[in-house]
Amino acid sequence: MPGKYLTHVVIARIPFAVPSDPASEALYEWLENQNRNPFFEVSVPDATMKLVQACGRLLRNESDYGKVAILDRRIISKGYGSKILKALPPFKRVIEPPRD
Repeated sequence: MPGKYLTHVVIARIPFAVPSDPASEALYEWLENQNRNPFFEVSVPDATMKLVQACGRLLRNESDYGKVAILDRRIISKGYGSKILKALPPFKRVIEPPRD
């Protein structure tokens, strides 16, 4: 939705997929057998792509504006959060402390 019709996107949780289908389970198992980390090689890139797409819903052209609120604190508290943030468009970032 372009322009003034969409100016705020709220993302409640980082969209990590659950590897419940047989193909994903097999890929995860294969990566683990190779001493590789399926979370960092599959889950984090997949979640990052989904977040970038969600931001794209807000910014369709250069005149669009708005806010993206990510409510999941893992984006700043976990090591993979910085990798995800680097992949997002270069928004002005405001990190608010948690409210009690």
